[in-house]
Amino acid sequence: MGLPDKQGPAFVDTRFTAAARFLIYGLLIFTPLARGSVQGWAIATIEVATLISLTLFLLGKCLAGGFEWIPTPLDKPFVVLVILTGLSVVFSLERRTSIWSAIFLLTCLIIFYLVIQTVRTRAHVRHLIYLLIGMAVFLSIFGLFKKFGANPFPWWDYGDLGYGSRLASTYGCPNHLAGYIEMTLPLLLGLFLLDFRPAIAFILGYLTLLLLVALMLSLSRGGWISAALGLAFMVGMLLKSRHFIRKRMLIAIVAGVVILAVIALVSTPVVERLQTAMERGRDPSFHSRVVVWGGVIKMIADHPLTGIGPGAFKTVFMQYQPPGMMAHFFMAHNDYFHFVSETGLLLVPVILWMMVVFYRRGLEKLKHPSRLVRATTLGALSGVTALLVHSIYDFNLHIPANAILFVVLAAIVAAPLPVHDIM
Repeated sequence: MGLPDKQGPAFVDTRFTAAARFLIYGLLIFTPLARGSVQGWAIATIEVATLISLTLFLLGKCLAGGFEWIPTPLDKPFVVLVILTGLSVVFSLERRTSIWSAIFLLTCLIIFYLVIQTVRTRAHVRHLIYLLIGMAVFLSIFGLFKKFGANPFPWWDYGDLGYGSRLASTYGCPNHLAGYIEMTLPLLLGLFLLDFRPAIAFILGYLTLLLLVALMLSLSRGGWISAALGLAFMVGMLLKSRHFIRKRMLIAIVAGVVILAVIALVSTPVVERLQTAMERGRDPSFHSRVVVWGGVIKMIADHPLTGIGPGAFKTVFMQYQPPGMMAHFFMAHNDYFHFVSETGLLLVPVILWMMVVFYRRGLEKLKHPSRLVRATTLGALSGVTALLVHSIYDFNLHIPANAILFVVLAAIVAAPLPVHDIM
């Protein structure tokens, strides 16, 4: 076979698709570095970059003369989600804020489908996984440097936020750094399924230890619990898999991780964190969360059908926040309550629908004979599981960097099987 015509439509389509894919890669690098992208300018950057990426992708398809839709199990739930969000915007108590929140939701869905459409080959999947792990490693290393007073970049100094010596790296809140690490740690461990060479295993073990140390020093109790449950899910899937034959090695690795975790947990700040029943300031304790959830439930009861409107929580909840709280709550500290309060109770069956089809798809791919498919699917599935648990008592899905990472992991699981690399 000859080389592809560099002026032909297929070649042009490939180049435009590659440009769209690299823009998504750029977003995955940018978003955690920009303080989790919680500020308005960062969100605007995400939306503009996503629009450019989508334009490049569609332009390539137009020049190639055709577009093939790649179906996923989440397509129908997403359509219903968009409809519910649109209705909620129409009846929103804060219409302008809701419109911008709906735009960001659409941005996340576009990123999901751009990953589905542009990350097609085995090489693409590997590159994406390496990028995500590389970002987690960088955040961990920089966080350790910053914690011990070696931060050369003043724009990443957030001492005014009041988190003390907790490791936050480029994030403003340590809990959200923990959310990022708990999603990427299973990806790193999944690489053990791809390569068992001693040298590679040593490197992967070292990087795993690095991420675990950063997670521990974030002093995020929610992050610890969620990461542990995500990894427990991963171990359970491996132990029951007929394709995974190194079960003894897995048990040894788990034992080693547990020992390292115990060693880390006996450090003074971690012990103090574990013994803290109530927290002050902006990081509310579990008791504070429960009190706030009572107010959220009342708000849901008053607006059961269409909710208060996307993004309206921080304004409307002022009317429902229980008295005696130390600070105004801008988030429900439970993403499920938060989303339902803004969109209505009809969102509940949609969330359950998405979870059922998502896990069904993931479990199907775990039976595939390809180690790459099994490793990447299991890593992404475990990372999503960890954040779904963390969302019970935090708001990582309202942090754009973590929401986008979550969406990308979901796309890895929901995507069709990767094709062989094209020369």
